[in-house]
Amino acid sequence: MLNKYHLWLEFANVGIRITRYNVTLGLLGHTGIRRIHNHVRPTLYALRYRKEIEKRKNPIPKPPSHRNTFLEWNYNAELFAFGKRLNEEFDSNLLRQAFVEKSYAVKERLRQEELNLNVETLSLKDNESMSQEGMTILKSNLNAILAREFPRLPESGIHAIQGYLTSDSVLSNFSSQIGTKDLIQCNEIPPTEETLSRVFCGVISAIQNSSGRKRVKTFIEDFVLTHLCDKDINEIWDVQKPWAMLTDILSSKGETIEPRLLRQAGKNTLLSVFIVGLYTSEKKLIGTGTGETVEIAQEMAARDALSIIHGTRYPRPTFKFLIERQNTSAISTAKETTQLKLRN
Repeated sequence: MLNKYHLWLEFANVGIRITRYNVTLGLLGHTGIRRIHNHVRPTLYALRYRKEIEKRKNPIPKPPSHRNTFLEWNYNAELFAFGKRLNEEFDSNLLRQAFVEKSYAVKERLRQEELNLNVETLSLKDNESMSQEGMTILKSNLNAILAREFPRLPESGIHAIQGYLTSDSVLSNFSSQIGTKDLIQCNEIPPTEETLSRVFCGVISAIQNSSGRKRVKTFIEDFVLTHLCDKDINEIWDVQKPWAMLTDILSSKGETIEPRLLRQAGKNTLLSVFIVGLYTSEKKLIGTGTGETVEIAQEMAARDALSIIHGTRYPRPTFKFLIERQNTSAISTAKETTQLKLRN
């Protein structure tokens, strides 16, 4: 007959086996427990019921409202938190000015005049000059960084990448990702791509005027240039006449090109495939291309050869500044470890 102690041991062994089973399933990619608490289901039902009641009361959806209309909104605290999220020390006046659009500043001045207040005492400045300065800073830093990362790329390719990174659609994406959407003081809700782009450039200007050129260079590398990590440079820079460009490059080196048909399949059908290789006068293969016609395959082979010559073939190596930072952090970590050992 088992006593309480033996029963406790049996339950403990069963619990250990169950725990081991769940851990094993977790290691194999299976979760033995859903880990959904009992309060989740009624909470979701209550939230859904509230939404249905709100839709019945107001069948016409309300227009979007700005975040500053909420009771718990604290603009000064949000600006402080914005700087800490970016790990930057901003001048509070410059950061506040970077988020003020010209249309909002004009509207605020008109409202002050209607209230018979002294407009001259209103210290609300817009970000028009800061956005222009930030765009200039962004372009100059991008030119220097891209020329260093792609030393064999011609100026037309550098300008194409710079134009892509400084376009409103891309800059507005960067601006939304760092959390500027709720901080912008503008008339339109939600802010347009142009507004988000101007605010992002204003933030760049505020960083340089607050912390210096080194910090703004690091900011551009972290938030702008890293956008190219999963992008194909050859899709951003579309060469209009790849064959002519390749011929000019090789003729300047005293070499000639000879296209050769390497393989083909399904000739004279709708699913024809041709593979063309490009050889130099020294019988060296410099590029291959595939297409439904020989002409298309030759053009694709020329693009492949240009990507090899310019160092833009996808996937490309890691950016140099990322490698340098890893080496710097490894050296600093080694120094700290050595100092701790010496102290001990």
